[in-house]
Amino acid sequence: MSVSRVRVLIVVKGKGECECELARHLAPLTVGSILRALPLESRIYRFNNKFIYMDTGLSIGAEKQKDSFKRGDIGFMVSNNSICIFLNDVSGMRFNPLGRVLSNIELFENISSSDVAVIRHET
Repeated sequence: MSVSRVRVLIVVKGKGECECELARHLAPLTVGSILRALPLESRIYRFNNKFIYMDTGLSIGAEKQKDSFKRGDIGFMVSNNSICIFLNDVSGMRFNPLGRVLSNIELFENISSSDVAVIRHET
C-alpha cells in the first residue's frame, strides 16, 4: 500500500461492494479529511444518469477542482459535501478530484434512493 494512494471499500448494504482508490496528491486536504472520518455511512442518491452521490457531513472547501471526469472517477461536491462516483463522462461541473473506482462500478448502475452505503478502510 502506498502513502499517497489509499484503498477503500464502498459497501452497498444487501447489494455488494466495490474497491476504490483515493489519491492524496489530487486534493490532499479533502482526501485526508475523508480518510480521518471513515467509516462514512449514507443513503445513495442519483443525479440524472451522470453520477451517484453520498452525503459525508464534512464541510470541505474547493481544492484543486476539475470540471471534467470520466466514468469511474470519484470527486467531492463542495456545494453539498458529498462524495460522487461518476457513472458517465461529465464536464462543466466542478468537483475536488479524489480517485477512482477499481472494481465493480456496475454495482451503482441500479441504485435506488433507499440504498445505504458505507465507505470504510480496506482490511
